[in-house]
Amino acid sequence: MKVFITGANGFTGSAILRKLAEAGHEVMGLVQETSHEADVKNAGGIPIIGDLLVPEPWTEAVKNCDVVISASSPYRTNEKLSVDEAYRRAEAHSEMVGNLLRAASKSSVKAAVLTYHITAFGNQGDRWASEVMGISPVGLGIPIAGTYWDIDRMARRAGVPTIEVFPGWVYGPSNWFRDFLVSGLRAGRPMVIGAGYNYRSLIHIDDLAEGYRLILDKMPVGERFCLVDSHPVRQRELVNFVAREMGLPESDEVDYVVFAKEMGDILADAMVSSVRATNTKAKKELGFRPKLDDYSAGVPSVLRALGERTMGQPKAAA
Repeated sequence: MKVFITGANGFTGSAILRKLAEAGHEVMGLVQETSHEADVKNAGGIPIIGDLLVPEPWTEAVKNCDVVISASSPYRTNEKLSVDEAYRRAEAHSEMVGNLLRAASKSSVKAAVLTYHITAFGNQGDRWASEVMGISPVGLGIPIAGTYWDIDRMARRAGVPTIEVFPGWVYGPSNWFRDFLVSGLRAGRPMVIGAGYNYRSLIHIDDLAEGYRLILDKMPVGERFCLVDSHPVRQRELVNFVAREMGLPESDEVDYVVFAKEMGDILADAMVSSVRATNTKAKKELGFRPKLDDYSAGVPSVLRALGERTMGQPKAAA
């Protein structure tokens, strides 16, 4: 199958590209800079240089594909983002996805796989969240799902069937886990935001990539899936588990208002939002079986990949 993926050099996009290439798909990866061509090639893909805000010349590559995957992200993990800037990013993201859908219109493309985020379902407290819930994005869900209904209308107008993916907090030896949580604990900063009893639905990057592979195998057009592991964890429990594995004392709390002033309301809202999501549908309809189905198994493996010590094991040599 021929696949076109955006955000091909990003944390999520590159993992998906590599997984699909290993599965035998012909994957074209869109990157904006020629300096990232090697990243795509090393992952087994074919680099395409272009900008989704500029329709040419990547549009011709899209038209010859079977599936397009939107995996680009409009924000960086530790970026201080104002509410106004989040909505500006949402509009820009909507325009880019719209251009992707228009390029796929009246072509060989059978489906567009659209990537959102679990916070698109809003703050759900202790309730279980699932695919049947309405879209009401909070925190980092705003820039990536803030124009969900606009994107949905554009897909219908373009006549391109969609498959919607809502990953949990994707963790691995990069991104927020390394740059925010691990580095913060190592620096001795308080890393429990607010009371810390909100739920975090996680997914290891390798398991997420496998979820996309399964989606291409099944092609469940018109469906949406939460790709998360089976054991949501409260923020406080996660932070202190990581600290203990690193041989550090449990984390202090930081007041929400103080954190929001330093890092912005968008990131602060994301950190205290509670989304306890279920992967029942993905298991039933896709055969999704995460290998690292619990943070207590996944976190130590990631820490070891980062060269950090884990409980009972020494810190890796530099």
